[in-house]
Amino acid sequence: MRRYLSALLLAVPAAVMASLPPSLDQAVQRISADDANNRVLSQLQAATLALDLGNRELAGELFDAALATITSVYADSEQAARARSLWYDEGAKDFKGEPYERAMAFYYRGLLDMYAGDYENARASFKSGLLQDAFAEEEQHRADFALLMFLEAWSSHVLGARGLADERFEELLTFRPGFRLPEANHRLLVMVETGKAPRKLQDGIGGNVLVYRPGRRFREEAVRIRVDGKSLDLTPIESIFWQASSRGGRPIDSILEGQVQFKQTTQSVSADVSGVAAHATMLSPAFGAAGGVFAGVAAVAGVATLATSRVKARADHRFWNNLPDKVHVLTMPMPASREVQVEFLDASGAVINELTQTARIEVDAAGRGVLWARARRATDVDRP
Repeated sequence: MRRYLSALLLAVPAAVMASLPPSLDQAVQRISADDANNRVLSQLQAATLALDLGNRELAGELFDAALATITSVYADSEQAARARSLWYDEGAKDFKGEPYERAMAFYYRGLLDMYAGDYENARASFKSGLLQDAFAEEEQHRADFALLMFLEAWSSHVLGARGLADERFEELLTFRPGFRLPEANHRLLVMVETGKAPRKLQDGIGGNVLVYRPGRRFREEAVRIRVDGKSLDLTPIESIFWQASSRGGRPIDSILEGQVQFKQTTQSVSADVSGVAAHATMLSPAFGAAGGVFAGVAAVAGVATLATSRVKARADHRFWNNLPDKVHVLTMPMPASREVQVEFLDASGAVINELTQTARIEVDAAGRGVLWARARRATDVDRP
């Protein structure tokens, strides 16, 4: 059973706090200093920063604390459904995250489990993230979070559960046709994040709806690694902005007072994931709807909060601001070298030299490897 922090994570031992980098120290302090209704958001953002800085123990405790609160409301049970009904009416100002944010919390928890060599718990985390993706207010929609499908299947693959892996990989291919599946001898997973989190902006009369827009001020669109004298391109498997601005694969037009309105479109999510040269043109059909989500067309989403039983408040535009824009993946046999050069490319395929970094593969006792990297520090964020 996982070890959780005290219920509200109001205190961290002084010895631990003294050893934290200033940015992480401030992020952890914010958990107790900020309003109680921001606690889950503060935990998620501090956890992401801790993971980025290599403090996996603290990251795990923070993610566990946030997920303990999230799952008390967003569980697949009658009791949780009643709690959600009450929460929507009376507690909507408490941040619990949109479906994509809750799913990403489980993504990071599963990543930490993989680093620890615990692929059973990792698989359970990715499955739980897919469940959160299926929640859209009080309606159930088809989960389409390809990243989590892939990671659940990968966990089964390295555990030797071939049947479970094949079942989930088959589902993945319905969302990402042409995706290259892992071969039997693949034991290394490379995951690299690019860009910045989708933003929530207030819109409408009195600011009572939210507008989702992509993150700003980043150029990286593709990823390449160099290892053992080889140059290998990663596949962009997920757009977090697409996940934010859709429900169950359907682009959102608006959410107001808990009622979801969808864009009128028949275009499904494609999976043209071939080649760095075609990367810029790939993004729209891979993740977006007609008109080009990535060109800046805003999808309106969110939940209007209630200040009182009679007065509608401005929309809650808090968002998990150190999430990425996209996640890219690669599986391969274990290379001889443990040092990997990670390059980030712009839309034209040119390497962005200032983002190039060296990352290290970590291998567990069973010979399964993980390499996770980000183009940008978790402190490089957009504000509402």
